[in-house]
Amino acid sequence: MGHHHTSAPHAIAEYARVIWTLIALMVALTFTSFLLTGLHVDPFSRPLLLLPFGVLGATWWFYTSMRPDRRLQALAEGFTQVLLILLFGTLLSYAAAAVPFPFQDAALLSIDNALGIDRHAYIGFFSRRPWLYNTIVLAYFTLMPQFVFVPLVLFFKNQPHRLQQFIFAVGIGLSVTVAISVFTPSITTIYLDLGLPVHAKIPAALYTPVPTLEALRSGARYWVDLSAIEGLISFPSFHTVGALLFIWALQTVQIVRWVAFILNGALIAAAPIVGSHYFIDLAGGAVVALFAVGVAQWLSRRVTSPRTAPEKTSSGPAAGVLEPAE
Repeated sequence: MGHHHTSAPHAIAEYARVIWTLIALMVALTFTSFLLTGLHVDPFSRPLLLLPFGVLGATWWFYTSMRPDRRLQALAEGFTQVLLILLFGTLLSYAAAAVPFPFQDAALLSIDNALGIDRHAYIGFFSRRPWLYNTIVLAYFTLMPQFVFVPLVLFFKNQPHRLQQFIFAVGIGLSVTVAISVFTPSITTIYLDLGLPVHAKIPAALYTPVPTLEALRSGARYWVDLSAIEGLISFPSFHTVGALLFIWALQTVQIVRWVAFILNGALIAAAPIVGSHYFIDLAGGAVVALFAVGVAQWLSRRVTSPRTAPEKTSSGPAAGVLEPAE
């Protein structure tokens, strides 16, 4: 497994700069899109959100200046990057949902039908097996915890470059998902699953993102409440993107790779039910995940190869380039 331990300081620092550049672009795009769509954020709607940033910032500073430790510094930096990517990616999803392009539910459903997918039979299969239904529902809600678990596993297994690849892939995957969703908005399968005509009255106890979508698309002044963030993207499915990135990231860790595969397979299986996704949403998410992984790995080669070439000619194969696994 040594080929996954590429951890030369220059490569780590270079990759970190690229990730920060991506985050800076996401921040700039968020401010620009909010200005264009008339959206606003209530910064005091979730004051506890400042706590993790404060803790991570203090940890990062401590292990950079007071007690230098490159591994712990990189972990604090990585968690900060993940948190920023998820925060600004989510805000961008609100701006994307505010663009009043026509809903694409008819097209998405027609693709599912053309593929011969029987949605009601799929839902019925799980409904008749409560233990299985409850299992995949639980798995579905592990998406956010896994953004903490995966970096920690890669840290303890001393795979800093793999961690950076994962963080960059998450940033690219979320950005591409949001960009595509601008042109493929949908109100999800909620009416279809309830057997109701579109825009019929939905039982009050049942959650649906439709009111939020309508408010965003109305053009009226809208304040994003950070304490009540909603998932507004149907196609592509970001739950699928995240699940596949988790599986990919942990393939280098033998002790958990199969756990990651089973858990995230269940997460994806739950997306059409819990997330009210069309099945084509999952396929779209898979394509985005593959693209994100490809870009992350391509970037790794670009980061390391320019400096490895001179070493090979002057000091032998890869001399001084790769640090041994610690």
